[in-house]
Amino acid sequence: MTEEDRLLLNALQQNTQHLFRLYNGLEQKNKALQEEIETLRKRINELEHERLDLGRKNEQLKVANQLLSRKEENREAKQKINSLIREIDKCIALLNK
Repeated sequence: MTEEDRLLLNALQQNTQHLFRLYNGLEQKNKALQEEIETLRKRINELEHERLDLGRKNEQLKVANQLLSRKEENREAKQKINSLIREIDKCIALLNK
């Protein structure tokens, strides 16, 4: 093996080692990003549940407000209550399946 061959082989080894270091660094960064993505997905899921819960509470407050308001609006409140009861019945039916 000539000196030139040894130099080329040495340069190739160094480049290969450098590439492996870069690869390992990128692999670790990818793992960290995947963990961050999972954390953010969980947070999105929590916020979605919270949003739905607040929406239900808002609807309940609207119904309560209508019940406490003038008698003319009682009919609308009763319709809302009946609608909520039907929705609850549907949910119970789905849970029983």
